[in-house]
Amino acid sequence: MKNIVSISILLAFSNLFCQTTETKIKGVTIKNRNEADTTQVRINSTFFLLGTLNDYISHKYVTNQNQFDRYYDYEKPLMKYIDSVAKKDFKLTLLEEKNCFISEELSNKMNSYYIGNTLDDTKFDNKEKRLSFLLGVYYRNGEKINDSLYKIQLANSPKHNNVYEFLNELNCQNIFFKRLDNSPTIYQIYFQPTGIMKKYFATIEIEKEKLLNSKIKSLRSMKITKEEYKKEMEKENLGLIELFSKK
Repeated sequence: MKNIVSISILLAFSNLFCQTTETKIKGVTIKNRNEADTTQVRINSTFFLLGTLNDYISHKYVTNQNQFDRYYDYEKPLMKYIDSVAKKDFKLTLLEEKNCFISEELSNKMNSYYIGNTLDDTKFDNKEKRLSFLLGVYYRNGEKINDSLYKIQLANSPKHNNVYEFLNELNCQNIFFKRLDNSPTIYQIYFQPTGIMKKYFATIEIEKEKLLNSKIKSLRSMKITKEEYKKEMEKENLGLIELFSKK
């Protein structure tokens, strides 16, 4: 795994990879408002859930031995969706306890994909698994800045290395990595997704909108509307938008 410790720009111009077209979507599929074309999308629910994990400091950031994951107050919509995936695809009922999900079986399953505090790269042995993982990361920690520029931001999470490497391996044309040595350390990854990535991300956009609405609601003390929040994000990312528009 590459050790990324500074700002870098990777330009890897290449053709989008192809997969056999599948009309049946497996796993955590959601129809989006614009009826996005989701052919070729086959979501592996295990790797999707791996992508959603908090991973703050490490995946062992838990308070209970059988804790699957913990969530912030505004992440209730995320919890509801994760619960539905567990019921549908794993036939499991998650126990909720103080913004945490408890499940010995699912916790052990997730832990089996780690070596120490690092994800085992050898487990991500096909594009479907990598794309499903990126979908999970994007759902919880991602942002669509515009139609061609997306962002993933992680705090004190070792999986920023996995995200960067998988985007690279899946032939993203432009990737911009930025590390902010604050407390906590922030990792920002901007990228132009391939066509198939956009199809994967489109399956979760309605749920992401619910998550954003909940986040905005939690910022009541700031008295900010969703429109104002989005404009502020666009302003914050203006430099990157201009940079990527020139590529």
